[in-house]
Amino acid sequence: MRRVVVTGLGAVSPLGIGVRQIWRRLLDGESGIVSTASLAPQDKWRALPNSIAGVVPPLSFHARDWVEPAEERRMSKFSLYAIAAAQMALRDAGWRPAADADREATGVCIGSGIGNLDDLYATSVAYEQEVRA
Repeated sequence: MRRVVVTGLGAVSPLGIGVRQIWRRLLDGESGIVSTASLAPQDKWRALPNSIAGVVPPLSFHARDWVEPAEERRMSKFSLYAIAAAQMALRDAGWRPAADADREATGVCIGSGIGNLDDLYATSVAYEQEVRA
């Protein structure tokens, strides 16, 4: 049986970017749940039956801080969040493996509450339009 050690943390959530910011906001009793009326572009959210959501603050997450522009265009937001959180965790651990054996022995555990909501939304709209056609 192999031993596993958690040495670094990273997070992207509706409470912010990075474990320290998120933890501070949690301790201050803040919520990441917002009114969808305050989100831009509002048309995207207007069609939904609910008016609240937990959304990663768009002005605080910049994909280009984590990936090259060409990669950003090919990846969903959900995947970009995962890449950012993984890189934060490795940086938090101070782990920069150079040897192949070290890279192969490195693992990152990623969790998500729901996945890629943008794609789920686009797919449901496309399905609804197809059903009505």
